[in-house]
Amino acid sequence: MIRVAYVIDHLRVGGAQRHLLEVVRGLDRSRYALEMWSAAADPGDLAAVFEREGVPVRSFGISGTMLSPRTLATIRRVAGDFRARGVHVAHGYLFEGNFLAALVGRLAGTPVTLVSKRSLDRYDRIDRRAAAWLSNRLASRVTVNASAVRDITIEHERCAPERIVMIPNGVALPSSAPASVPPQPASDPRGTGPLVGMVGRLSWKKGYEHALAAAVLLRERIPGVRFDVVGDGELRRELEETTRRLGLADTVRFLGQRRDVPDLMRTFDCFVLSSVIEGMPNALLEAMALGRPVVTTSAGGSAEVVIDGESGLVVPPADPDALANAIERVLRDGDFARRIAASGERRVRENFSLDAMLRAFDALYRTELARAGLQIPPSTAEDASVEHDRVTHA
Repeated sequence: MIRVAYVIDHLRVGGAQRHLLEVVRGLDRSRYALEMWSAAADPGDLAAVFEREGVPVRSFGISGTMLSPRTLATIRRVAGDFRARGVHVAHGYLFEGNFLAALVGRLAGTPVTLVSKRSLDRYDRIDRRAAAWLSNRLASRVTVNASAVRDITIEHERCAPERIVMIPNGVALPSSAPASVPPQPASDPRGTGPLVGMVGRLSWKKGYEHALAAAVLLRERIPGVRFDVVGDGELRRELEETTRRLGLADTVRFLGQRRDVPDLMRTFDCFVLSSVIEGMPNALLEAMALGRPVVTTSAGGSAEVVIDGESGLVVPPADPDALANAIERVLRDGDFARRIAASGERRVRENFSLDAMLRAFDALYRTELARAGLQIPPSTAEDASVEHDRVTHA
């Protein structure tokens, strides 16, 4: 059995956390024993979800700085735990998770240590740049989810290109073809005008203020247009206040965290991503997989997912006029909307499926373990009755 310890800043709802949830749900449990480690003392709401998936959640319990004596003592303690239990792969996510996974993995002598880069974050502080550089140097490999992320990791963090492995995000494909006409909610006091939908954490990276500015323009051009914003985050109160100030209270709804996101997405006449900084957004992939026409900014990996004019529309970040024009085109031209929606669905199915991503992670883990001198038993049905719970030295 291959023991993989994922290390992440926290388990509050976010793109990296949702990605990891799909990973642990999809990896072959006859091959992998998985666990989650949170840097934060209070991991967050998703901890219970991982536990229900049979993935134990543990915490570093860090409350001070990453290099405080208490934190360093915790790192040594966790390294001893990894070593005693024979963890084979330490895989970090986000800034603190990468730093902790790299240090613990090296101290524990973990055969494979991986760090993940999933956004275009630049670290202005020299200590954070140094920590990112050190994490990359200590890791066996650095995984990225988009070419844009790879480029900034090389340029900004001085990571050697040969250490980088790109594994694009993948999403679960719908079991049946999306409805040609999405169902409309029965009780929306705003009416039944065209519905524009957005899904994501309410943070500065998502550029919601530009989407609200575009909504002001569209309200004048398309009577009855509606916007639904799905998600939560630190900017919710500020964005709700901006919505009221712009006179959009009857146009824009903030729905908060929802468990029925796919069903909500099916009601969208246009899915919009207004990000100013991005990695490879799962929400964009999910909307395309559901056959929704999409409009996105060119931030990060979004422009690698959507081919402008073919599988969606791509506009510059922080440009409300361009965003409004693109949304208006989708809402007014039904034939065009259906064409890009169909093309987008095919593109995700062929290039960004969850199965393809899981196969890539499985191959990466096995390849790196082999490089470390470990032989991995094949995962086949006939081996199920044979000793299949150890990774042995070659």
